[in-house]
Amino acid sequence: MFNYAFLKTLDILYVESDTEINTYFSEILSKQFKTVNSLVSGSEALEAFKKDHNSENILNLVIIDVALKDMSGVKLLEEIRNIDKNIPIILTTDKIEVDPLLSAIEYKASDYLQKPINAKDLVFSVERICQNKYFDKLREETQKDLEDIRSVINEVALVSKTNLEGEIIFCNNYFTEITEYTQEELASNKHELIKDDATNKLIYEGLYKSIKDGNIWEGKLKQLTKSKSEFYVYLTVIPVLKKNSNEICEFMWISFLATDDELEQKEFKKKVAKNIHTNRRINMEAREKIDALINKINFYKNLESNVKTEQQRGAKFKNQIKFFKDELVGVEEKLKVTSDKASKKIKVVLADEKEVRKKNDVAMLSLEKLTGELNDKNKSIKTLTKELAEQVKIIEKLMNSIDSKENQLDM
Repeated sequence: MFNYAFLKTLDILYVESDTEINTYFSEILSKQFKTVNSLVSGSEALEAFKKDHNSENILNLVIIDVALKDMSGVKLLEEIRNIDKNIPIILTTDKIEVDPLLSAIEYKASDYLQKPINAKDLVFSVERICQNKYFDKLREETQKDLEDIRSVINEVALVSKTNLEGEIIFCNNYFTEITEYTQEELASNKHELIKDDATNKLIYEGLYKSIKDGNIWEGKLKQLTKSKSEFYVYLTVIPVLKKNSNEICEFMWISFLATDDELEQKEFKKKVAKNIHTNRRINMEAREKIDALINKINFYKNLESNVKTEQQRGAKFKNQIKFFKDELVGVEEKLKVTSDKASKKIKVVLADEKEVRKKNDVAMLSLEKLTGELNDKNKSIKTLTKELAEQVKIIEKLMNSIDSKENQLDM
């Protein structure tokens, strides 16, 4: 099932010199994508690509036929790669040949489709490639967002990291300032170190179970400083995944001091109370950014399986290219031998055809001669038939005359 909403965000450049194929696919692609710039020559396509590249218009993908009339599709691929190293490009071809295929690999073609191409397969290939590109961009943006808010969070939030066993492996300065513990005291300890004794242990058990299952945990907790002063936090615990993997490697704990009456009633540190008042707006903005980041992380997690599937498809595509490369070794020589044999057979067939044509011409002349003679005989027969009919009439008159005279004699 296609993601039509996603397809409608894509701008495509389509280059095909065969006007019939170009018209057919242009109509189909225009219904699926946001815009489709359809061109028939490589030079026009290169100029159009340069124009878009130098403007605010951003192409998402280029589709190029290998056999363009004014330049090869591989040459156009090379020229585009000199301008943009990353834009996805699909090559189409009537037949898979060794040199174009190796060039396509060298210049990082995203896909290599053999004609006749099924329109559904072409749209699916575009969607798959552009989604992979989108996922990569989303991952970069997510990382950038994390970097952007890190400095803000470090100033207004208690930030720490734990390993898979829940042991603290990092905490920021604000964490040590609020909890009154040093980095050395916190290292290798768990967050239960600052847990309020009245907090039900089942809360922490549920927290650990949730994050180990890959879920984000959020809640409000009462905690204690080293000197046993009470403070309240809104805690968010985020599972952190290994790069390009669904495997959890650590957990990030982000706490914002509570700003309700509970905190004020405890009169926790004048400095903290003052910071809460002056940094309320910053806390809210940071919280909004955290929420947005969490939403992105959740969305990214849902897409990870799709990314993995597409990576497997990409690996399969590489294996197919290797298979084609192995299969195509010696194909040109085989084609030459086959072509020579075909040429010899064609010459024999042409000679036979010439002999048959000659015999046919002789037969036609004989047929025309016989037809003429037959026509002459038919004319003679018609003349004789007419004369015979006249003789019959004369005989009939004579017979009638004889019969009349015999009747007179009888009388």
